Amino acid sequence: MNTQNVKTAAPESSERWETKACLFETQVLGRYNVKFSAPCFGGGVTLNCSHVTNAVNAFDAVVRFTRETHAVDCIVYDVEQTEEVRAVCVSTTGYRFVQRGYIWLCLDTGVIVDVSQDGSMRRGDDGQPIPAFGKLTRI
Repeated sequence: MNTQNVKTAAPESSERWETKACLFETQVLGRYNVKFSAPCFGGGVTLNCSHVTNAVNAFDAVVRFTRETHAVDCIVYDVEQTEEVRAVCVSTTGYRFVQRGYIWLCLDTGVIVDVSQDGSMRRGDDGQPIPAFGKLTRI
């Protein structure tokens, strides 16, 4: 029977993938749907549109809407809260993550991820890196 030392069979990784949310910076954010009317090019017609954004409250949602869309001549007529305000880890590319038990979940895409000690992420199902998600910032 051939036996092999476990430490020599698999090289040790410098990345540790079991982490806790308390190791990373958090923000208190919710999800808001900003409804607005905008004039159509050529005049006459007014379009009713909406824009989804992450914000702390309804006022913050309107401010972020203005900054994100560079809206001109738009009239905001309603702001709906679609997700409650809670503490989330925000990645360097703006995705929101929460930890439930040992599972990390991206609130924006629904993808389950693994998070390393340094904040980098990979898919939870196949272990592939996800560069578009960025990294979480350590405290």
